[in-house]
Amino acid sequence: MYAPLMRREVHLLCFDSRRRLLLLPGRRSGTGGVLTLPAVRRRECETYEQAALRLLSNHSARRGDVVAHAEIPLSPGGGRRQVRVYAAHALAPDGNREACWIPWRDAVRQLEPLAIPEFAAFVEGYVEGWIPDGWITLGS
Repeated sequence: MYAPLMRREVHLLCFDSRRRLLLLPGRRSGTGGVLTLPAVRRRECETYEQAALRLLSNHSARRGDVVAHAEIPLSPGGGRRQVRVYAAHALAPDGNREACWIPWRDAVRQLEPLAIPEFAAFVEGYVEGWIPDGWITLGS
């Protein structure tokens, strides 16, 4: 029997002391460059937590206390994406020369490729302090 494709991703919602988000250059098919959250795909024998630690090791940041998770259809009949978004806080400027620190309200508008409708409200709730620590489900 055919098992539908399941793409497992970890994204980092990394803030600096001025409430700016870390965005990195990415690519979108057919449209050229875009800015994206730092992200990795979870490896076959790796937990989401391990993938998040691997992603954090590429940035001078400490993990926050909130993790959002969502399951998103890839396309009709095309499988699903399991996404975990780990909050983090920068400890020092990112060494990546292509990294951009953008005010969070502006940054969220550029992150439509995540395809999570409540993502902007989640980020606002995290920044404003009304999202409780722990896990939150988006897109359910």
